[in-house]
This record gives sequence, structure tokens and C-alpha cells, in this order.
Amino acid sequence: MRILFLPNWTVVNSDTDVPDLQTPDKYIKGKPYWFFKYFPEDTQVDVIDIQAESQWLWIEKKMKFYIRQAVSAFKKARQYDVVISHGAQSGLVYALLSRLRRKKSRPLHIIIDVGAMNGGRNNRIETAIIRSALKSHPAIIYHASIQQKYYETVYKGLIEQSQFIPFGVNIEEFYPLELPQEDYALSFGSSKRDYQTLLDAWREIDASTRLFIIGDTSIKSGGNIASLPKSSISTLKRYIAGSLFVVIPLPVFNYSYGQMSFLQSMAMGKPVIVTKTPSSMDYLQNAIGAFLVNPYDKEDMKNKIEYLLARKDQLDTLGKKARNDIEVYHLEEKTMAERICAFIKTMK
Repeated sequence: MRILFLPNWTVVNSDTDVPDLQTPDKYIKGKPYWFFKYFPEDTQVDVIDIQAESQWLWIEKKMKFYIRQAVSAFKKARQYDVVISHGAQSGLVYALLSRLRRKKSRPLHIIIDVGAMNGGRNNRIETAIIRSALKSHPAIIYHASIQQKYYETVYKGLIEQSQFIPFGVNIEEFYPLELPQEDYALSFGSSKRDYQTLLDAWREIDASTRLFIIGDTSIKSGGNIASLPKSSISTLKRYIAGSLFVVIPLPVFNYSYGQMSFLQSMAMGKPVIVTKTPSSMDYLQNAIGAFLVNPYDKEDMKNKIEYLLARKDQLDTLGKKARNDIEVYHLEEKTMAERICAFIKTMK
């Protein structure tokens, strides 16, 4: 099976491993790319990324569509059995171009729709454009089950094949590190975070424990709160390993986001505090090592943080339960890959 993969981010090609990048961000020569390593051995994967070296990328980011990537993919598509677009920004332009070809001459097209097409909005003009693209009938994979309702109401009849497949974390890349535990809690992420609720809660906690926030430099350091710039994945893993626990405060959106952050933390053996949102409930509703808080609820956030701070001697055990949750609820990258592969086979 030949697959053309279109990620809506930059992928570095290298002859040797790049430890500071996580697996979706690098294609190492001679090794299978990302989760495709769990596909059958005869699978060949080529990647066309968003071409960061281009002078036009900033315009495409403002437009929220990667046109050059889609055109490049369209020119090569007939060499492949499957085209997989990761994100609507990468998938919809290609889907629109696919309408120029007869159905029999098109390879199977799958969009891994992480953001509900356009953030789940129902803007008349945006929806009309998306509906036109979807007339090429790509299949859809999504990581938050709530998106199915959106497809059924806004794009009814245009999405013939779709499936909820939970995101899976690479437990071989993210695992407990043998590093000393320090007296700080950690939060990280540069977008789609409700840091205000976390900060308001933390400032009311009477404790010497520090809060480190990585990725949002608009937050000012002061007192027992330290703001740190976005880091490499190897540095982030060291911060996760040294923390008492991880807090991922989320705003509410009806699509997939934040899952990679809390699953990676759990896989590294850390208990997590996460906001109850449509994106997190599919994964954490029954998890033992995760503590859910109500959206935008400062008191609930404060109570959960104080609960863990009062049980520092139990955090190692809770962390082991968090990693076990990944395995019990089949949230590993391998399971995600097997489900995606099975989904492809149902349509061949």
C-alpha cells in the first residue's frame, strides 16, 4: 500500500535521529514515519508537509489553507493508493481539487479532522466552501466523538464514511524517566489553554510549591509562578519527569485538542488535572490517574490542586495508575494506528 501523507505542520527529513523533535515532526531515512510503523511491512509512506521554507507560508497560515501543499499532492496523487490529510487546512483544498478527476481515477482520500473542519463554526460562507470540497466525498477520522453530531447536522449527506478513532500516545517515546522529583507542578501548551483559571486558582493556594508554565510567554513570572518559553520535546520531557503532577487547563470547544499533552504526561507516569471538555471526556472519564475539573471553575481547580499537594507521598502511585490508564483504555499510538489501518481496509 502506497500512502501520501499531508500534515499541517513541518516535518524535518534527516539521515539520523533528531532527539529534540517528537516523532510526528521528523522523518528519519530508512525508518517508518510516525504511527505508520505499525502498518503492514509493505506500506510505503511519502510526506508532503507545509513547506516552511516557502515565502508564501505566512499568507497560507493567515488564510488557514495550505494551497501549495494540496497542489503538489494533487499532481502526485495517482501514484498512491491513499492520500491522508492531517487537518482540514491540508485536506479541504486537496478535496476540492479532487473533484476535477473522475471518481474512479482518484485514490482514497482520508481527512484526519482534528478541528471539526473550521473550528466547528456554522458560518454560511465558510460552510458553503467546505460543502463544495466535501462533494469529492473524503472519508473522515476524528479524535473527539462530539464531532459526529456536527457532521450529521452541518454536512449531512456529504460525509459518507467517518469513524471516531481516539488519539494514541507513543508509550515507547513517552515513559517514566528516572529523574529526581522536584517541588513544582507543571502546565504547558501555547494555544487552546485556559491559563487564567489555573493562575487564579494557584494564587489562592497557600503552599511553597511552584507552578511552571511552558509555552505562553505572555504570562508574567512572579511569586511561586514561573513562565518559561516553548521548549524542545526532550526538554519538556525532563520538566514533566521532575514535576509532582501536570495540569492541562482547557477552554471549551467541540472538537479535538489538548489530548496529546495530557496523554503524554500520563504515559510518563504523572497524575494529571484536566478540564472536563468534549475533547477530554472521551479519554479520561473513567481514568484513575486523572482528575477532572469543571470548565472555568477556579474553586474546583483549586480544590483538585490542593488535593494532590496534600498527598505528595501518593503521587508516584497515582502516576503509575495514570500510565496504566493508557494501556487499560487502549490509548496507545499502536492501537490508533491499527484502527486507522483497519478503517482504510474497509474502504479498499
